[in-house]
Amino acid sequence: MHDLSLYLLEMIENSLRAGAGRVAVHVWLEAPRDELAIVVEDDGPGFAVNPEQAADPFFTTKAGKKTGLGLSLFREAAEAAGGHLTMHRSGELGGAAIEVVMSLSHVDRPPLGDVVETVAVMAATNPEAAITLEVGGGAESCTATGAELARGGPEAARCAAVLAAADTAAAPTPATARDTRPAAPSSTPGGDTLPVSEPIQTVTNTVDLRQQKRSVG
Repeated sequence: MHDLSLYLLEMIENSLRAGAGRVAVHVWLEAPRDELAIVVEDDGPGFAVNPEQAADPFFTTKAGKKTGLGLSLFREAAEAAGGHLTMHRSGELGGAAIEVVMSLSHVDRPPLGDVVETVAVMAATNPEAAITLEVGGGAESCTATGAELARGGPEAARCAAVLAAADTAAAPTPATARDTRPAAPSSTPGGDTLPVSEPIQTVTNTVDLRQQKRSVG
């Protein structure tokens, strides 16, 4: 299972490779709605093909590659966590926009990973691009430029803290997490295995039953 920050890394790379000069990353964790939303949008030329083709794992516009698994795997991760991935034109920047929504507390939801560090690295290695990060969790939010994040200043620490607090608060508890392991068969004191679907006798009832059998014999 990939961290979500790794998908973000590829989405930002795709935007820059397409010629975008501005890339905006938004990550919101809303516990009351049990929702995690991620949006990556840019001011580039938009999608060169229709959205369905762009998410096809056997299609890519990258030279030297025969497959484009990034969007396909991101969509699969979202759907496995009860969500979806959509692609459209950015209303704010005018280029491509990729939006992912999934259940925040879903047991199959991938971990966030280091979102702040991912954006900071991309900003540091692509100084000609204007990359921004906006994060939110509950009443807390943080917005920072990639350059601010790359410097590792107060804004980077604050954005990381907002994400960490919201992610920790929404983590599924053992009581709500799904357990897919088969139940182990139960045994009576005499070593006889009982089917799991049948009610298990108490020790007292089992002893009484055996005493009755002896008296009948």
